[in-house]
Amino acid sequence: MKAGPVPVVFITGQLGLGGSEQQLYYLLSELDRRRFEPTVITLGPAPNEPWVAPIEALDIPVIRVPRVFGRPYRLARIAAILRHAKAAVVHSWSFHTNVYAAIAGRIAGVPVRLGSMRESYTGLSQNALWRWSGLRGLDGLVTNSKTNAEYLRAGGVCPTSVFFVSNGVRVPREAEKDHCEQLKSELGFSATHRLIGTIARLDTNKNHSMLIKAFHRLSAAWPNARLVIIGKGPTRDQLMEEVLTLGLVGRVLLTGALPDAARYIPAFDVCCLTSRTEGTPNLLMEASAAGVPVVATRSGGSSEVIADGSTGFLVPLEDDTIFASRVEMLLANPEYAKRMGLSGREKVLGEFSVSAMVTSMTRVYSEQIAAKQQWSAQVRLGAGD
Repeated sequence: MKAGPVPVVFITGQLGLGGSEQQLYYLLSELDRRRFEPTVITLGPAPNEPWVAPIEALDIPVIRVPRVFGRPYRLARIAAILRHAKAAVVHSWSFHTNVYAAIAGRIAGVPVRLGSMRESYTGLSQNALWRWSGLRGLDGLVTNSKTNAEYLRAGGVCPTSVFFVSNGVRVPREAEKDHCEQLKSELGFSATHRLIGTIARLDTNKNHSMLIKAFHRLSAAWPNARLVIIGKGPTRDQLMEEVLTLGLVGRVLLTGALPDAARYIPAFDVCCLTSRTEGTPNLLMEASAAGVPVVATRSGGSSEVIADGSTGFLVPLEDDTIFASRVEMLLANPEYAKRMGLSGREKVLGEFSVSAMVTSMTRVYSEQIAAKQQWSAQVRLGAGD
């Protein structure tokens, strides 16, 4: 391995407006460039995805390998990029790209090949071959959830080392009342509206149907309450139909995707997440960082971010009745909600900073590189004997 900064190549399925892509940007933005020289490979469907320009502005090359040419082409192309970069580490940033880090990394002779699992293991596709291939040929697997890490280690599911590195979030200054009202206005609401909000891809796993049902349960008692759902995805038409059926037109807003959507979180009186499965949800960390109380389903790593009853509420999966009651409790007790939000902010400050995430991730890289160097030295010594 050459002297100077260590070449590290990241492989990601896309650079769209997602939480995992944001985490990659956070890592790259604070990575010590005296120690590491990063390159990003994206398999994204479009050349100008939202995170491409911000990453390139960090003076980090982004190389797109289109999916249209099939997996053999992508493997060969990625291997060529790894060779050209003289990569010492290749790190797949999502589970479905792990196979590229494993196979192309081996073809290119990359010493350290790492994969990722940023979702719940139980939430992965049930395709056995797909699960199997995402865990083989790697030197280690990085997960952002303690729950995942413990399951993978204890169950013998993963044949390689498992490393836990929590997500990181940037903690903003506490938002002033005028700023919150301005954000509400940008979304089309008045200062008197009590805003219940979420930011997530519109898909079956995020289970926005449950959130709409919960809002319907409390809507009659709270005529000034509004529900805003920021995000896009395949279930949008279904959700619009549910809004119509429940008579919530004008009280529920589906905004579609919004640039820098997290900036609107301070406008929320309560932030909600109704997922069926999760890794470690960025939304819960971002809401807590903004001092906004949260109500979430008890899925995956949600309990690692939220201390139930202290920094937020955790609710059983699919239970819109209890979910509605917890949201209503926060709406009815603003001072209690404020204390809960501030407790969440303190927890994020202590446990989920971006700098802590970057330190943990770079420790994984350094330790794996050192282990490979030691192993190579032992091999050479043995050959000499």
